[in-house]
Order: sequence, then C-alpha cells, then structure tokens
Amino acid sequence: MIVGQLITKNLVTLPSTSTIKEVADKMVMEGVSSVVLKDGERIEGIVTERDIVNAVHKGIDLNSPALEIATKVLVKIDYNKSIYDAFMLMTSNNIRHLAIEKDGKCVGVVSIRDVARAFSLMLAEQMTY
Repeated sequence: MIVGQLITKNLVTLPSTSTIKEVADKMVMEGVSSVVLKDGERIEGIVTERDIVNAVHKGIDLNSPALEIATKVLVKIDYNKSIYDAFMLMTSNNIRHLAIEKDGKCVGVVSIRDVARAFSLMLAEQMTY
C-alpha cells in the first residue's frame, strides 16, 4: 500500500498570519489533528494538537500567532512511497504527522493513527481463520 492512499481528507490550511485560537477552531471544525500554515502557496509550518496542548500548558496567549508554536520544517514523503517508509520516517523523526508530496506539492497530511490503521487492515487481510 502506498502512503498516498491514506489521504482521506483535503489538505487543511490556514494563512500563516492565523492565531493559535483560529488554528484550534479549524481543527475542531474539520475534524483533523493538524493544520498547515501557508503564505500564498508557500508552506510556512504545521501546527498539531500536541502543539496546541503545549501552548496551553505554557500559558501562551491563544491570540498569539500560530507560527510561534508551529513546526517550521515539515518532514515530507513522496505520495508513491510505501506505508512502511512512512512509518520508518515518522518513528525516526519522532513525529506523528507526515506531509505527503505529489509532483513537488503538498497534497495531504497523514497521522501515525492513519498508518497504524492501514497496518491493522493489511494484517487482518492476511489472516485466515
């Protein structure tokens, strides 16, 4: 199975000028655990649920720019790579979200949960009773 097959939702983005609160609101509205921050077509960073929780814990004002808590360098994988490659990249970088690129453009983000679900389904298909 290729990692691109794990993309189930459109890439969720907000302008890089968005606040932490706006990012959290977008996550809830879209039912996602990460939001990519963009300046035009250029990706500036990614904010995850973990980033939001850490910001709240540190007492950071939720009206602060989301870029303050964002990961600025996204770890990316090609759309056609295997889910095993995605898993190895995520574990070696200690991350839970991975940007998927196709033809040099970010087309989605998958979480470790998505990868684990795919492994589970693949295992179930291989089992015989």
